[in-house]
Amino acid sequence: MKAGDVVNGYLILEDFKVVGAGLSKWTFAERGGRQFFIKEFLAPTYPDDDAPGSPKTKAKKRARCATFEAQHLGMQKALAPLSAYGGNLIVTLDFFRWGAKYYKVTEKVDAEDLGDSGVAALGLRWQLVLMKSVAHSLKILHDLNIVHGDLKPSNILVKRTELGYTSKLIDFDSSYIAGSPPPATEIVGTINYYSPELLGYIQEAGITPAELGVASDVFALGLIYAEFLTGAMPPFDTATYHEAAVAVRSGEKLLVPRAGLLPALADLVDAMLLADPSQRPTISQIHATLMGVRLPTDPPAPTRVTLPRPLRRATPAGPAPASPRAGSPTPGGTTPSRIPPARTAPASPAPPASGALRGKGLRISSPSSPTPPPAGSPPSSAPPPADPAATPVGGLVGKLVGKLAKRIRP
Repeated sequence: MKAGDVVNGYLILEDFKVVGAGLSKWTFAERGGRQFFIKEFLAPTYPDDDAPGSPKTKAKKRARCATFEAQHLGMQKALAPLSAYGGNLIVTLDFFRWGAKYYKVTEKVDAEDLGDSGVAALGLRWQLVLMKSVAHSLKILHDLNIVHGDLKPSNILVKRTELGYTSKLIDFDSSYIAGSPPPATEIVGTINYYSPELLGYIQEAGITPAELGVASDVFALGLIYAEFLTGAMPPFDTATYHEAAVAVRSGEKLLVPRAGLLPALADLVDAMLLADPSQRPTISQIHATLMGVRLPTDPPAPTRVTLPRPLRRATPAGPAPASPRAGSPTPGGTTPSRIPPARTAPASPAPPASGALRGKGLRISSPSSPTPPPAGSPPSSAPPPADPAATPVGGLVGKLVGKLAKRIRP
């Protein structure tokens, strides 16, 4: 297969390149106006009727192919809810057999080349951004009880964005449902990032399939985080053990160097690298811890401020006095805009509307039922005066006027 060929409707844009351990090769393809990443698996190969080999040999190969198909199609179905184009989980969009070979299609990602130093050269702020991004992607998987199974730096693509960087998690060829891994002989991956329990399962050292869960990913991610932050794996006796998982199974405890690291990040990575899977933090706890990390230059987290409630003024009984219109001049020559002037008590009582004196106080008829004027009196067009008895001051003045009227009455 070469550039210009068509595979199941995908136009091959470049010649295939062999990657990894030589188990597959990949290139870019186009279909429907979109470009994709396409992988060709070098094994297994499906034997047709004309393929060489005995019927028994071909039946055995076909049985292996059936298992291979079931694993990939099953994982594609499990990850289907996460297959939105443009997300941070680059899951399978298409899986098919074309002739004797199997192919997998995913979204094409334009990854950033960070050079040999990788993420460690970006500085703590962007390292933390990428750590959060990876943890968020892995949390989505683990919430579905899916183990990635092959976490390593090359499966975490760094993509530049308008705001900086983000990560894309790829390659789910080794993924499985927690507690149900493939047979040990079918597991592939990079031993550098194996968890101790995964290594024990492959070596048939007494680890059962049920012991392989999402905590295996957490150990691998701890190794990756150590490389993000320090540029190297946690130190151990490499001359004796060669791989981190071997060292841990042999009793070594992995600790990330603390020079220049925030204590919260160092503590987190150390916990992720514990030998006992049940003692490692979950990916939810990891993500929450990372979200709570504050860099020395970060502003403090905002705090809620409770403002005192404004005092409510008591509303006096009776009709409120009319306030001047907005914009009308005041005696001081200023023009109030919205605040009405203070109320003052009248200096003297207004003359009664009807002249009737009753008891000790002055009673004024309500405007809703005005007292008719005496016969022969000319009608008045003036509005009725305000009722002085409606206020405490007005009531007092009314009593004084009543007493005065008794004294001058003939």
